[in-house]
Amino acid sequence: MSEVRSPWITLRPLTLVQGGHPVAEIGEWSIAPGDRWWVRGPNGAGKSTLLSLLAGDLWPAPGQHQRRIYHFANESTWSPMVAKDHVARLDPMRQNRYLHQDWDLTAAEVVATGFLDTDLLHSRPRPEEMARLSEIMERLGIGKLWSRPFLELSQGERRRTLIARALAKDPDVLLLDEFAEGLDEMARGQLWETLELLATEGKALVLTTHRPGAATEGWKTFDLAPISHVAEPVVPQALLADDALPETLIAVRGDFFLEGQCLLRALDWRLLRGQHTVVLGPNGSGKSSFLRLLWGELHLAVGGTVVHLEDPDMIVPDLRKRVGYFQPDMHAWFRPNQEVEDIILSGLHGTIDLFNPVTEGERRQVRAVAERFGVSHFLGRRFCTLSYGQARRVLLARALVSCPPIALLDEPFDGLDAHAREQLFAQLAPLAAHGQTTFVISCHHSEDQPPWIAQPVVIDPQARSLKRA
Repeated sequence: MSEVRSPWITLRPLTLVQGGHPVAEIGEWSIAPGDRWWVRGPNGAGKSTLLSLLAGDLWPAPGQHQRRIYHFANESTWSPMVAKDHVARLDPMRQNRYLHQDWDLTAAEVVATGFLDTDLLHSRPRPEEMARLSEIMERLGIGKLWSRPFLELSQGERRRTLIARALAKDPDVLLLDEFAEGLDEMARGQLWETLELLATEGKALVLTTHRPGAATEGWKTFDLAPISHVAEPVVPQALLADDALPETLIAVRGDFFLEGQCLLRALDWRLLRGQHTVVLGPNGSGKSSFLRLLWGELHLAVGGTVVHLEDPDMIVPDLRKRVGYFQPDMHAWFRPNQEVEDIILSGLHGTIDLFNPVTEGERRQVRAVAERFGVSHFLGRRFCTLSYGQARRVLLARALVSCPPIALLDEPFDGLDAHAREQLFAQLAPLAAHGQTTFVISCHHSEDQPPWIAQPVVIDPQARSLKRA
């Protein structure tokens, strides 16, 4: 007979509120030692908001504060102050905060900030904390990143570093919001093993993910549905055109180094119009760096050339207007209070803010792309009020607002539920089919490869080469 454990957190029926608007209604729920909960629901259902509520970072609706009870340190209280020493939360926005502020911390320093749950390291860790720091990083397979600057890590390495940070203070309850996005298959497997071990040690785990993986076995589910859901148009998927034009959109020749390390040697690669390409490879192999090279942010070694649209003299400002670009860290580029419409408008000029008066024609372009991607009802909202998945779709609309001939999308489908992902495939398909936009997409998951992708290439970090899959 299994042991019944007293809960650490209890919720009575309450309303989730974000930005002054009701998001979801929550019923009775308790989280006890050793529990493994998977919070499910579509984008915008309130999953991230619920984790903020559990962490004590967000209040329930007015008058409902006593419906969230914490049971730690031999006391029961509605005050979220007691939760700070016992609950740790990881969400994608914390990674963006480091990037937005350009904080130059090493991976070990980022993990160490978890002891006091601060953004920066204000004092040197004590010897026992240093020992735990080393243990956690080795446990998650990131010991070798100890002295590496956090801003120079790959997307997957940053995510594992932040998971280690969440574990630093040895929390009783661990809240993980889309925690495995950006991790390759090996890293995800290691992480699931770590989570299972934490559960056997009595930790309570609450996670949101659109990629359940091992969460389907032995995990209890808590389902959320938004109070109101705006139906989004489904665009019929088009077929790829058989007569893709042979125009060369990008030609790359040379050696590619990053911070003194050779990532790709003797590159000789071309992107033809209509030759949609997916870039594969493990964490740290250089997928994101390769897309940044194609975007003009990074450069080949002396003697190498990257030519866009058969114009060797194209300057970067013109390139930004002709190439749509999306990367996971883009959330950090924009001010939280920026309006969604202004963010999409900035994609027309390849800028972050708007520096010139907006024309009515530009606003029509924004309305058209917002309707295509089902984000029209967000145009008047502030960026910070969107869920992670909603913000993703807004940034993808920004990348494609100018109908660019080239679109470089770095892991664009992370954070989207299966329905939203398939819908986005359909929404991109007409652009892909007619040769209007040629896509280069990086990803870790096979389900993130749109069916109209015809050309997979793999970065081999051992051979330092780019080759066909």
